[in-house]
Amino acid sequence: MDEQWLENRVLFINGLKSPSLMQQTLVQLVEIPVAERSAKNVRDLNTLIKAERAADRAASAQRAARKIVTEDQAKKRKERTHRLIQLGVLFEIAGLEKLHTSSLLGVLLKVADTPADDPKWAVWASLGQIELDRRQGLRGKGADPSVE
Repeated sequence: MDEQWLENRVLFINGLKSPSLMQQTLVQLVEIPVAERSAKNVRDLNTLIKAERAADRAASAQRAARKIVTEDQAKKRKERTHRLIQLGVLFEIAGLEKLHTSSLLGVLLKVADTPADDPKWAVWASLGQIELDRRQGLRGKGADPSVE
């Protein structure tokens, strides 16, 4: 197993564009026939193998950590995209998608200025729920809710 790892690692290092000095030295020591290696060569080789294994483990840990972060970012992007699509559908239901962008933003800014405790919000929520229920009822009957 150790020999196989070392053989694979030497192949990997030889494939690098610019291996480090430690990696170059490791390859040079491996290329010395076992019978011709001095005690110092063996000690140096063992030390370099330990260092290369540690670097390999560190690289694996970095890849695993990057994968976690990437998956988390992808999940957040997917959730955001889903929410934006939902909002787009609401604009479509309300027939607002045809408005000019600046007009639509102006309306939204005006609505955003309305305090959360304003009774208008309850009225708007009620109207919205009635429309969503109506569309859900149409969908349940097999009709296309976007056709009116």
